[in-house]
Amino acid sequence: MSRRTKAVIGLGAVVAIAAGVTAAAFTDFANLNLGANGIGADQYNIQVVDTDPVTGAQIPGSWQEADTPAGAPIELVGANTLFPGSTPISVDIPVRNASATLNSTLSLGLMQLPDTATDITDPNYLASLRFTITQPATSLGATPISVTDQTYAQLSTLALNGLAAGEQSDVTIEVRLLTQAESGSTYTDNDLNGSKAYIQAQFNGTSTP
Repeated sequence: MSRRTKAVIGLGAVVAIAAGVTAAAFTDFANLNLGANGIGADQYNIQVVDTDPVTGAQIPGSWQEADTPAGAPIELVGANTLFPGSTPISVDIPVRNASATLNSTLSLGLMQLPDTATDITDPNYLASLRFTITQPATSLGATPISVTDQTYAQLSTLALNGLAAGEQSDVTIEVRLLTQAESGSTYTDNDLNGSKAYIQAQFNGTSTP
């Protein structure tokens, strides 16, 4: 082998080694997961106090969804003895924003339950009912809520004080039945004897940041 050939081979070996050294660069990387807990809000949920499915008696400290059209019963002491001019009856209803991070608006609406074969709402009786709604101030509403002697029709939607994440509040519903003298109706007090109204209180909320 000539000296020139050896020199070329030797140069090739040097070049190959040099090229190998150049290709062996250092590498590194960094990964960031978007959102400390992923992307998407935590579960938003409005709940009301749990109640006995038969008697409607409240179960303090326990909560329920009551998110079906049928709803859940809640006891209204004195409902079966309410007559025109009698003492108003009331119920305090605990409601809470069960979300861990989302604030919530809150509203209350009264709805008439569909008539059944045995449970029929008398329109005159319903028209003679008056409702008073109260709620204390909350962290999102500095002014207590108080509306007095509202008709069923007037309470299709009532804005309440909102609830911060994890906050709960009591909403009081007071009910009384007007006398004929108060209502000025054409039907007498005795015309309402044996009549009833079947009403559902619906709490609604919308999540806010």
